[in-house]
Parts: sequence; C-alpha cells; structure tokens
Amino acid sequence: MNRRDLDPQKIQQALVCMLFDPSYEALLRTDQTFAELSSDERALLCTLDPRSLRTDPMRRPRALQAILEEYPVSAALLGVPQVDRFFASPIFRAVIRSRGSMAIGFAKFLGTRARGVGMIEAAIAHTRRPRPPQPGLGCSPLFIPLIVPKGTLNWYQQALGRLGPTPLRALAELPEPWRKRPPKGGAEYLLVEGKSDGQAALGGASEGLVRLLLAASPPRSRAELAAAAQKLGAEPAEADELLDGLLEDELLVLQPNP
Repeated sequence: MNRRDLDPQKIQQALVCMLFDPSYEALLRTDQTFAELSSDERALLCTLDPRSLRTDPMRRPRALQAILEEYPVSAALLGVPQVDRFFASPIFRAVIRSRGSMAIGFAKFLGTRARGVGMIEAAIAHTRRPRPPQPGLGCSPLFIPLIVPKGTLNWYQQALGRLGPTPLRALAELPEPWRKRPPKGGAEYLLVEGKSDGQAALGGASEGLVRLLLAASPPRSRAELAAAAQKLGAEPAEADELLDGLLEDELLVLQPNP
C-alpha cells in the first residue's frame, strides 16, 4: 500500500458514511471500481471488521430524530421512512465531505416535495445556524424572505397544531404520510425571523419588501440595491431613504470589505 495515495480526510469522510449507511459500506466493499476513493484508500477501509461499525446502533436514529425535530411537517408529508433515506443519499455524502450541516443538507434532499412548507422549515433551519458575513449591503442573517404558494403559512400553522405538543411522538405513530397536500398556486410573501433561543417568528410582508430583501441575498453594493428598489417601484429620490430605513430596522446590514 502506497501511503502517498492515502488521503486521511477522504478516508475519515468515507468512514462516517459507512457508519450511517450500510448500503454505502456494502458498495465500498464489493465494487472494484468504487470511484470516490483510491484503490489503496478503499483497501484500507475494507480491512475494518464490520462489527466495529455496529457498536452504536442508535447513531442513525439520533440523527433522524434531529432532522424530524426541524422538519416535522415536511416529515408528516413524506413519511418517516422517506426522511430516513436521506442518510443513504448522495446529498448526505456531499454534506459529510463538505463538513456541512445535516439539517441544511436535508433541505436539498427534500427539494419541492413539501412545497412551501418545506421552504418555511428550511428557512427556520437556516436562521438557527450562523452564516459567515459577506461584504456589501445585504439582508440581515436573522431574516429570510420567502415567496411561497398562497395560503402556505396558514396551512403550516394548522399542520403544527395537528401534530400537537409532541410532534416526534405523532410522527412515530403516523401510519402513512398525510394525503392532504399544502397549497401550490398563487403567491404569499413571508419573513422568517430567527430568535436567540432557536425559535423563529413567521409573518406576512409586502411583496416589495420581500423582493428587495431577496435582491439583497447575497449582499450587493448600495447603488445596485437602490436600482433594485427603483425597479420594484420606488422613486429615485425615495430609494436611499428606503434603504436607510431598512438599515435602521436591521432588516439590512452593511458589512465592510475585508
């Protein structure tokens, strides 16, 4: 075995995937053309006793619980078994390779299957995780603007009530995914505000405000954002005043260039 062909980081990442996904482990052990690792890296991992990967049978269930806690309504729409398949997906493996957040990666796995409800829960998950500041005038990291199908917020709030005070128990007892689907037509404009305790406030907002904050995600120069405000209907003389007001209200933040 040539040690120069061994990448410790890739080996560690593959090992984590093996711990979570027996199908990945089986593929690594049997596929001679396994492309994610060099032959030496694969050979090294194949020397592991399979029993050593089973010492913590609750590893994947704990991770699944964490996802269900952040995406309870989406999970009710997909069904818990479908959510669990995230851990056997290429998206999960990409999260491990990038050292990303499982909850944020799950949003990509979810895609549009939960419609606007999934967008709301993904936005809440984002507000709970710090994002590195980017230079320019941009939407505050405490806020996420959303455009979802009309009626989504009310549907989501009713769905949370349906799950009750213990959503995890309700999901565990769910015989099959919910058949009633969230709205899919029209447009509703929302702001998701993250709180210091990890909770989030959801509320409606004007179309112009949401679209302007979306234009500020990622940050832009003040001149570019003023132009965007004018395209959304602001008079040239009002654009700077509007931006100043949003800065004062901390909906926009200005980060200097490094």
